[in-house]
Amino acid sequence: MYLSPELRRQTVARSKRLPEGTVEQTAAGVIILRVDFVSKPSKCEIATEVGDLLAEAGLHQKGLKASMLLVSDREARVVTLLTLWDAERFNLARERLAAWTMKIVAQFADGPLRASTSVAHFLLPKASTKLTLSDLRPAEIAELVEIMTAG
Repeated sequence: MYLSPELRRQTVARSKRLPEGTVEQTAAGVIILRVDFVSKPSKCEIATEVGDLLAEAGLHQKGLKASMLLVSDREARVVTLLTLWDAERFNLARERLAAWTMKIVAQFADGPLRASTSVAHFLLPKASTKLTLSDLRPAEIAELVEIMTAG
């Protein structure tokens, strides 16, 4: 959700702190740490292992809200880890938290890691108040037809 056009264009470089007021302006106060890498050839389930390691590291106590591991559907070794952090807490310990996260993932990487941070904006579809036939069950459609033909 964008609160202003300026927030839409705004991204945060890894080494920079957020400008004053930006954390308060974001709808959810969430910072995304993105780590891209090529994984080592392995038979293990990388999503399970990374999830277990993130849990064991206790990063949720440092502001980690959620994480998502994306594995390319075209090349199974191309991986992106998205971690969603409480913006205020992450901004205070940005370098340390990014380093911890990268250290956890490094054991799975076959080469260098690339990390970046961004301010998160959650975009939700607008709710429609219009009722369409596809929203109705067959019995409800039949009932509407009866009402229309009776009246």
